[in-house]
Amino acid sequence: MPWSTARAALERVLSTPASDVSIDLSGGEPLLNSATLRRAVRFVETYRAAPALVRTTVTTNGTRLTARLLSFLFEHGLTVRISFDGVPAAQRERGGDTFRTLDRLLDRLRTRDPADFARHVTIHMTVLGSTISWLADGVEYLLAKGVRRIEVGSRSTFDPDFRASSRGELDRQVDRILLLSVEHWRRTGEIPVVFLAGPPLQRAGAPVRDLLCAAPIGRALGVDTEGRAWGCALFASSLRSLPPWAAEAARALDLGGISAPSFPRRLAALPRRAGTLRIFTDRLAKRSSYGACAECRFVADCHVCPAAICHIPGNCDPDLVPDFICAFNYVTLAARERFDEMTGGEVSAAWCGEMKAALARLEAVVKELSAGTAARPTGGPERDHA
Repeated sequence: MPWSTARAALERVLSTPASDVSIDLSGGEPLLNSATLRRAVRFVETYRAAPALVRTTVTTNGTRLTARLLSFLFEHGLTVRISFDGVPAAQRERGGDTFRTLDRLLDRLRTRDPADFARHVTIHMTVLGSTISWLADGVEYLLAKGVRRIEVGSRSTFDPDFRASSRGELDRQVDRILLLSVEHWRRTGEIPVVFLAGPPLQRAGAPVRDLLCAAPIGRALGVDTEGRAWGCALFASSLRSLPPWAAEAARALDLGGISAPSFPRRLAALPRRAGTLRIFTDRLAKRSSYGACAECRFVADCHVCPAAICHIPGNCDPDLVPDFICAFNYVTLAARERFDEMTGGEVSAAWCGEMKAALARLEAVVKELSAGTAARPTGGPERDHA
C-alpha cells in the first residue's frame, strides 16, 4: 500500500467523532512494507489529540520482526499480534517451516525485553479442523514461553476438515486448556487465554442483539492496498475470491475509494444497504446441525462471522451456521463459565473492576478534549519523520 493511500485511510478513521478508535495494520504481511507502517504509526500519534484513545495493532506472521522494528513498535505503544499456532505440527499447517524462527523470537523477547513482551505481545492461534488435536499442546507451550495474552479462534470461513467426530476432541482439548489455565491462575494470578478472561456471561433471558457483527453499521472498516474501502475486509472482492452467494453482501459493503468525496455519503447509507440483509441479521433465527441458536444458553454471547455462512459449500440459507464455529463457540463459552466457577467468581469481578476503571479514565480524557485542553496538530510534525 503506498503512503498516500495509507494516509487517506488513516485520516478518514481518525477524523471520526468516536472517542475510542482501534486500528489494525494487517495484510497479507504488513511488515513487507515497513516504511509505510512506520509512517502510519507516527502519523497516528501526531494526528490525534489524545493518542491514548487510539489502540493500534500490527498483525504479522512474525518472521520479519527484527530487533530494531520491535523496538520501534514497543516504543510507540503498539500491540504486536503474532499469528502462531504453538507447536511444530500445527504451525506446519500454515505452510512453511516457521516454528523455529518464532520459537527463537519468543525466547529473545522474554529475555531481552521482558516488560514489553508482557505488555505488548499477543499470540493468535487459529484452530483448524486438522489441528484440533494439538490445541492444548500449543497453549501449554505458549504458557511455558511466558506469553501473557493468547487469543484462540476458529477458522473464520468454512473448514472441510471439521467432522462430527471432531467435536469430542475439541471438548477434550478445551477441557485440558481449562485445567492448565486454572493451575496457571492459582500460581500467577494471570489469565493469558483470552476466551477464559472475558466479561461475565449474559444470563438466560438477557436481550439478544439482532446484528451478527459491526460490518453493516460501518464500525469494522477495511481498506485494500488500492484505497478501496469495505464495511468488512472479509467481503472485499479485491482481496480474496468470494463464493457467488457473498456477492450481494460484498456489493452492499463496498464503500468505494476511501478518499473519494462520495465516501461520507456512502458510509452514512451503509446501514440502509447492508443492515437489512438476512446474512447479517436475525440472530435468533440462525442454526447449525447442533440445534437452533434461539435455544442455546450462550446465544447472547456468541459471535458468528457472516462470511463463514457464505463459505459453506452449496449453501443458500442465510441462517445456516458452520458446525465448527458453533461447536467452538459453545465449548469455549462453557469453559469460561466453568473457569469463573472454579476461581470462585473472582475473574468476572476483576473484569468488572477493570472496565469501571477504564471507563473512568476514558471519561476524564473526553472531558479534557471537550474543554479544549488538547489541540489536534495540522500534520506538520508527521512530515518531519518522513
